[in-house]
Amino acid sequence: MRGDIAQAEFAACVRCDPVLALRLGGLPADFSASHHDLLRALLLAAPVASGAALPAYAARWRQSLGVAHLAQALAVRAGLADAEAAWTAGISHNLAHYLDAGVEPPAQVADWLAGFDPDGWVGDAVRYHAEPLARGRAAHPLVRIVQLAFQLVTRADAVDSVDVRAALATLQMGAGEAAQLLGESQAQVRQLAQRFGLADVAAATSGNGFDRLARLYAGQAAQSALHGHFRQATTAEQVFPLLQDALRALFGIERAALFAPAADGCLRASPWLPAAEGLGALVIPPDDGLSVLARALVRHAPQQFERGAAETALVDEEIARLLGVSRFLCQPLALQDGRTGVLLAGDALPGLGTAALWRFTLAECAEVLQPAVVAPAPVVAPLQPAAPPEPAPGDDIPRDRVRRAVHEVANPLTIMRNYVNLLSDRLGADSTVKRDLGIIGDEIERVARIVRGITATEEAAGPVVAAELGSVNSVVSELVRMALGTLFVPNKVNVQIDLNPDVPPLPLQKDLLKQVLFNLAKNAVEAMRDGGQLRFATRLVDADGQRQVEIEVTDTGPGLPEAVAARLFQPVVSEKGGDHAGLGLAISRGLVQRMGGLLNCTSTPQGTRFLIRLPTLQNGQAPLTSQRAGSM
Repeated sequence: MRGDIAQAEFAACVRCDPVLALRLGGLPADFSASHHDLLRALLLAAPVASGAALPAYAARWRQSLGVAHLAQALAVRAGLADAEAAWTAGISHNLAHYLDAGVEPPAQVADWLAGFDPDGWVGDAVRYHAEPLARGRAAHPLVRIVQLAFQLVTRADAVDSVDVRAALATLQMGAGEAAQLLGESQAQVRQLAQRFGLADVAAATSGNGFDRLARLYAGQAAQSALHGHFRQATTAEQVFPLLQDALRALFGIERAALFAPAADGCLRASPWLPAAEGLGALVIPPDDGLSVLARALVRHAPQQFERGAAETALVDEEIARLLGVSRFLCQPLALQDGRTGVLLAGDALPGLGTAALWRFTLAECAEVLQPAVVAPAPVVAPLQPAAPPEPAPGDDIPRDRVRRAVHEVANPLTIMRNYVNLLSDRLGADSTVKRDLGIIGDEIERVARIVRGITATEEAAGPVVAAELGSVNSVVSELVRMALGTLFVPNKVNVQIDLNPDVPPLPLQKDLLKQVLFNLAKNAVEAMRDGGQLRFATRLVDADGQRQVEIEVTDTGPGLPEAVAARLFQPVVSEKGGDHAGLGLAISRGLVQRMGGLLNCTSTPQGTRFLIRLPTLQNGQAPLTSQRAGSM
């Protein structure tokens, strides 16, 4: 890419790849020069790089290139003004078959090509390329040329058939001249196949160890490229234009919007991602169970919308109309102010929300936004711990050493997260295992946030994590699934969960709540040395004049000695020995107080009961009372 000759060579190579030719052809002329990292991600996401079975890819590629070469030659012979349009239509005619690239069916591909030809002839040529030649007798010359090229390339006896000879006659060509052009085209394809390593591709290699290694490398390298792309931003304002570039280049998404929760919790169009002005008039309550935007926010998972589908929210239909799309994907996205918004990707392909490249893109975007978080004041002041003892001489760890350690720890965590994502993709439709891997990935990301928070605390005086709308029942369920095989079953602990479905979504700091619940569960398991029963329950209660959510964690252990119970929440030295620091319950109470809640304990010789109470409103927001969405 350095120098005019290299750029010309690069353009010639890209022109021969159906997916890349269309992706780059629809981008600004200076894209390659000004978006090196995004270009690298785009190249690594091409079918041949992202894990397509090589023999199948090579067969499709030969057909693409053969039709493109022959269509261009026929266009020149017929005196068509724009022979390059014939190449574009020919290289794109079977684009829908490159399934590993996530390309749409032929009708949508034809619509996608509208940007290459305002009159739509290129799109028509792709849409009708396989129709009988007789149907195109009076069609636009470009349509007839691509039809003819397709028949000549894909049918062994095409030159001698009546319909092909009749079509050639309309272009004032004979069968001999057509056979000559076909032979020249086939020779060109063989030369290019040799050049690009696609000649004489043997049997399927999808199980080959080298192929698996190549796919892993492509995924890792694509995320590395996206990491560099988003790190160009130094402010939040600069992140979203970079996101728009990525959506356009990697996924062909031209129309997108961002909805963010306002002070009342309702979703409104955000100016961070400019879109149709009419969107500003729409307000979506977070408890609207029909709207895919609210469902995506509450479930914290991608949701797909199709216009005209049964029982859809009218507001979603209006959003699709204002965006000018027939469908859109709703993707939760962590924003720069600690809230979670919903990104709308117009005309996104089905299944895009689970694609590795899509997850990489959103993860890198969210990660670069997080350092810019300015947290609001907490509802309840954090618990003030006792003043720490004066450190002994030499106990202080230099600050630069802490920063280096955090940096070094973050790198393997990123690799672990990426490999979990890749392994999940390779498992296919095994939803149970994919769900468990998703939990592992979430926990790795939570550790990464904790580690990043060490240096953030140093430099920003301990910012408070902002709440997002979430389900307490979901947090409890995820914790039990995560710990079942690693904590409960090995220690002969039976777990019972009793989750009230009437518990609504509420402003929640999920990481903090999960940390508290895991610490309580771990303590309970350690108390029941010979096994026992552990119970999690949720309910709605009225306390102190307000509606609250109550979470109960009860064990059947021997209970706490009086001396321990008296100083249970104080940061003292543990009597457990080993690696126990004696700070777990003091930290847990502090975390619950940061969420505006209370943590209490009662203990008898028959067991110990911890009770967490959390408010259903925060920062003046109205309580969320709907039971239609977000509950278990």
